[in-house]
Amino acid sequence: MGIKSHAQTAENLNLNKIVQPPYNCYGRLADGCPNAEKLGWKVGIQFYSFHKYTFFEGIDLTRALGLHYIEATIGARICPESKQGIYAGMPKEWKERIKQKLAASGVKCESIYYWMNGSGEGFEDIVKFCKEMGWMIVTDPRRADKGGKPVSYYEDILNEYGVKMAFTNHPKAASYWNPDFTVEDTQSYGPCIGASEDIGHYMRGGFDTYEIAKRYIEIGKMYHFHMRDVSERGPHGLDVPCGTGKGRLSEIFQALNDNQVKPLMMLEYEHDFDNPMPYLIQSVNYINNICGSIIKANEEKAQLGDSIRLNANTAQISKDMNLQGNGEQATIHAWNKPEQIISWSTNLAPGNYQVLIRYAQPYEGSAMTLDADGQELATLFKPTFTWYDYKTTEVGIIKIPKGGKVTISLHGIQKGIKRDKNGKLKASEVFPDVHYLTLIPTSMQATSQPIDILNHFKGTRIFNGKNFEGWEGNDGENSLAHFRIEKHSIVGGVMDKDLKHNQFIRTTRPYKNFELRLRYKVKSTDENYNGGVQFRSTPCTIPGRLFEMIGYQADIISWKRGALYDEQRRWDFLGLQLGTLANYKANEWNDYIIRCEGPRIRIWLNGIKTTDYIEPYTDNPFEGIGTISQDGYIALQIHEGKAAELWYKDIEIEELK
Repeated sequence: MGIKSHAQTAENLNLNKIVQPPYNCYGRLADGCPNAEKLGWKVGIQFYSFHKYTFFEGIDLTRALGLHYIEATIGARICPESKQGIYAGMPKEWKERIKQKLAASGVKCESIYYWMNGSGEGFEDIVKFCKEMGWMIVTDPRRADKGGKPVSYYEDILNEYGVKMAFTNHPKAASYWNPDFTVEDTQSYGPCIGASEDIGHYMRGGFDTYEIAKRYIEIGKMYHFHMRDVSERGPHGLDVPCGTGKGRLSEIFQALNDNQVKPLMMLEYEHDFDNPMPYLIQSVNYINNICGSIIKANEEKAQLGDSIRLNANTAQISKDMNLQGNGEQATIHAWNKPEQIISWSTNLAPGNYQVLIRYAQPYEGSAMTLDADGQELATLFKPTFTWYDYKTTEVGIIKIPKGGKVTISLHGIQKGIKRDKNGKLKASEVFPDVHYLTLIPTSMQATSQPIDILNHFKGTRIFNGKNFEGWEGNDGENSLAHFRIEKHSIVGGVMDKDLKHNQFIRTTRPYKNFELRLRYKVKSTDENYNGGVQFRSTPCTIPGRLFEMIGYQADIISWKRGALYDEQRRWDFLGLQLGTLANYKANEWNDYIIRCEGPRIRIWLNGIKTTDYIEPYTDNPFEGIGTISQDGYIALQIHEGKAAELWYKDIEIEELK
C-alpha cells in the first residue's frame, strides 16, 4: 500500500476562478516541501500573497499548504476581530498573540518585509522589534546617493542587536531595481547585511534571475528569495506556477545546492489575489519534486565515490554480545540491554553524512541513539518480517564538526513491542540484530543535535512564585483547592489529610515542543509517595473523573527515578530506565528536565538522563486508543492516597522550533 498523500494536482484547476474572502480552508491542500527542508532551504509564503486576508488567516493557509514558514508584511492586519496591524510600535500583547498563534500552528516566521524610506528615522526601533520577534528585515530603503542613509549606518545598529537585513528589489523606480546596486551595497559589509532576490520584479525588468542568483552566491550574500515564476522576461510577464515560466528555477536550485547556500524562500504571487491557492499548490509541489531530484542525484553521486561501510565484524561490542556469521556477512546479536554499546572507529572529514543501518527485528517500536564527534541522532526501527529478513533504513544526517579519528556508537534506548501467548502487547526482550552502517557524505541539512543540548537552554519562567497567574485547577476550583503557594513554590496536598482523588494544577495554554525545567521535593508520612509532571496532556471529560489528566507524566514515585508514565491512557511505564542516581533524596530539592521534540521525549533527573523515548504511535494508532497526541497542557500532580506534599518551584520553559 502506498503512502497517503494530501497533495493536489493543480494542472486542471481554474487559475482564474474567483473565490471571495474569507477563504475557508478545511484541510491539507499540499504536502509542503520536506525535500527542500532536507537541503536546508526554508520554503514558505510571503504574506502579501494573502493580503486580502488577515495574518492569522495567512498562517492557517500556509499550514494548509504543508509549509512551515511565513513572512510577515508591515501593516498586515493581524486577525479578523481587530484592526491591529503589524509594526514596530505595536502593543506587547499583540506580539505575544502572534507568537502563540505561530507556535500553535506549527508555522514559523523568520522574516518581515518592512518598508522604510531611507531617512533612518525609527530604524533602531524597527531593529529592536525584529530582534524581539526573531525576524530578519527584508527591505529596500533609499540609497545614500539618493539622500538615504549609508549602509554603514544600518550595519552598526544591526550588529548591536544581532539582526540581519536583506536588500530586495522592486520595479525600476525603486532603490534596488538593478542587481549591481545590491552587490555594491552588500559585498563589502559583514554578515548582518545580505541580498534578497525577487524573481518576478527582476524578470519584468528584463534581468536573468539565474545569473543574479549566481552573483549573490559568489559574494556570499544570497540570504533570501521572493520566489515565483514568470511567463516571460520583460514588462508583460505574468506570475505563473513555479516551473512553468522562464525563471530558470531548477538551475537556481542546483546552484544553491552546489554551493551549499541555505536561504529563506518565500513564495509570492501577485496575479490573482482572490484565488492564489491553485498557483501555490502547484508551486509547492514543483519545489518539493525538484528538491527530491537534487537529493537523489546527491545520493547517487556520493555512493559512486566516498561512502563508508562499517561492518559488524569490525565493530567493538560489549562482552555479553556476539557475532554470528563470518567476514562481511557477520551480524551482531544479543543486543538486549541499554548499557551495551556497539561502536566503530573510523577517519572522517568534517561535514554532514547520511547514516544508513542494515538490521533485522520483527517487532515495532524499538529505538536507538547514534553518537559521533559530539553529535547525536535518534531513530525508531521499523519492523522486519522475521529475524532473517534484513532491511536498510536511514538513521538521519549527522554533522561531523571536527573530523579526524571518530568513534561512532550505538545505544539501545527502547525495546520493541510484541504479543505474548495470550495475544496481549508487551515489550520484547531485545534490540535489533545489526549487519552494518553506511555513511554517505551529503550536502543535506544535518538532523543531528549536540550531545550537550542541555547547555543551550534559553528558558522563561511560567510560574512567578507569587500567584497562580498562567495556571488553573484542572477541575476548576475543586482542584485548585488542593494547591497553595508557599515559599515561592506550588505545593500540592497537606500533611494532615489523606487525598481521595488525584489532583492537578495545569497551565492555561498547551505546549507542543519544548524543554521544561523545574525543581521538586516531597514531604510524606511514610516511604510511599506519588506525584508527577504531566505534559502533552488533556483534561479528562468523563463525568465523575473530571479531576484527572490524560497523557504523558514524568513520574515522581517512591520506587522509580525519572520514569515516563502514560497517565489514564496506556496505564503503563514507557521506555527503559537508562541512568542510575546515587544519593537521591526525595525530601530535598531535585532538578527535573523534560525535553519534547516531535515524537522524542527525554527526561533528566539531577543531571542524569533517565528516559529517552520515541513515540511509535503518532501516525499509526495504538490498539484500542488511536494515535497519541503530541500536544497538550503541562500540569503538576498530587496523587491520591496517604497524606503528602509535593513542592514545585523554579518552573521554566523554552519552546522549541
